[in-house]
Amino acid sequence: MKPKNCLIFGASGQIGRHLIRKLTKNNYKVTAVTRNLHQKGYVLKTQANAGYIDIVELNIFNENKLKDLISRADICINLIGILYEKNKGNSFENIHTIFPSLISKICKEYNVQQFIQLSALGIDDAVDSNYAKSKLEGEKNIKNNFKHATILRPSVVYSVDDNFTTNFMTLLNRLFVFPLYYNGDTKFMPIYCSDLTEIIYQVISKNIISKTIECVGPETISLKDILKRLLKLTEKKRLLIPFPLFLAKLS
Repeated sequence: MKPKNCLIFGASGQIGRHLIRKLTKNNYKVTAVTRNLHQKGYVLKTQANAGYIDIVELNIFNENKLKDLISRADICINLIGILYEKNKGNSFENIHTIFPSLISKICKEYNVQQFIQLSALGIDDAVDSNYAKSKLEGEKNIKNNFKHATILRPSVVYSVDDNFTTNFMTLLNRLFVFPLYYNGDTKFMPIYCSDLTEIIYQVISKNIISKTIECVGPETISLKDILKRLLKLTEKKRLLIPFPLFLAKLS
């Protein structure tokens, strides 16, 4: 049987790399999309055996090239997301709302078998967050465009090289006093990257459609406790100080 072609946007991130390894080991072919082939190409090539991965450099808003890629895909997986806005082009609206809407519409046009969107946990309740609003609007557009789409809502995803932990480690190294927004009481249910990619694989292999799935780990932990664990592991001492919400908004 000819291997199915999985088109992955956001392939060079930690989730993408884990997913490439999982899919190609199970006889799926992957087309990995990256915005910087020179920087990310070698890393992506090492994730799969030759013949099972094609790497494509792409401006994700080039509609003609998107149509060409999607027309040859059996399954489309969008892992692209940002935690903060760097510039106008890299805004929450562009990345979380407009782009998913565009590719889900094209997937419908070319009768792609499955569309899988990585969203985020807890966005229904985060009414003051532009991040959450953009994710919710993106989900809404996807469901309107591609009725059988599956939405995955993970909590914080961690691994040996995840951005979440790495960013906090960097800040803890630089700051002797660490501000805690919301008193550090924000709760997370972290999920290990391999567990999340196993869920994505099961969605694909079992052809699970028209679902919204919350993806969480076994433990609920506050941000303050996460920081305390990181400090213990690195044998550092830092002051964790509650930071008033109105000052957080001003900053």
